[in-house]
Amino acid sequence: MEEIKDPKELTGVQKTAILLLALGDPYVQKIFKELDRDEIVKVSKAMVELETVPQEIVEAVLTEFYESFLSGKRALVGGPSQAKRILSKVLDGESVEDIMKRLETEHKPPPFKGLENYSPNIMARILANEHPQTLALILGHLPPHQAAEVLKNLPAGVRPEVLLRLAKLESVPLEMLYEVDSVLREQLEAMGGEGQKVGGVQAVAEILNATERSIEEEVLAEIETESPQMAEEIRELMFVFEDIKNLDDRSIRELLKEISNEDLTLALKGASDELKEKFFSNLSERAATMIKEDLEIMGPVRLSDVEQAQRNIVRIVRQLEAEGRIVIAGKGGEDVLV
Repeated sequence: MEEIKDPKELTGVQKTAILLLALGDPYVQKIFKELDRDEIVKVSKAMVELETVPQEIVEAVLTEFYESFLSGKRALVGGPSQAKRILSKVLDGESVEDIMKRLETEHKPPPFKGLENYSPNIMARILANEHPQTLALILGHLPPHQAAEVLKNLPAGVRPEVLLRLAKLESVPLEMLYEVDSVLREQLEAMGGEGQKVGGVQAVAEILNATERSIEEEVLAEIETESPQMAEEIRELMFVFEDIKNLDDRSIRELLKEISNEDLTLALKGASDELKEKFFSNLSERAATMIKEDLEIMGPVRLSDVEQAQRNIVRIVRQLEAEGRIVIAGKGGEDVLV
């Protein structure tokens, strides 16, 4: 926590924590006996976060509670050990451990944080022999483009089952997430309470948006054999390059600001005439003419290159939507604005 320089920045819970640290154990015991479990957790958390409190802040807090109490001569030291020591004076050992465990969990970084920095190829090699349920759990925590690369490098027969399990995932015990995270990090390093929502059809749709079209079709076909309804839900949530034709003209112009003519030309190589016209009508006459000419003289290109350019543009569409700069209408182009 950043050093507090102004007492006005303190919350009521923080002031309570400072007051209790200043008063000492006997008063803490009496006060804690009057608090319920959630209140004790909040005050204890504040003690942990405060760590060292400057004397002038202590005095300001004490003055607020009791005008004549200005005897604090040193900085107060909080932290986990101090909070645990005070808690042990008024609660049984099991309750203390329960509160400290909750505090520790709140201060831990989220499970799987930082995995986006690892190579998808290395992760795929490590995860190749893992159970599909574990794979689903991990993929659900990766950025969609990275999850797509990991999925691409997994055995073909495993992919549909992994995404099917991910689509069915809802809440997973936090302890399990940390356990899987710990094991995965150990493996990566060797090579150079409450549930948390990690899956669902939205996660599968985002991953499939970032995969190659052949893998997307393969996975959806497999999922459809087991659950046609789920496959349809995933398709409804997916946004593919061709869906750009459903954007309004203002959104198209906003998108054109962020993409290069090179990417656009390559992406339009595999687009419908309707989508091409959507872009051309929102470009300047000169720019539209240049891209049309480039498309006419462009020789055969690899389908994978066209699809990659289309995925690049779709990612930008999603980014602009997240920033609130454009609005994506329904798959059928229906008006969703109110």
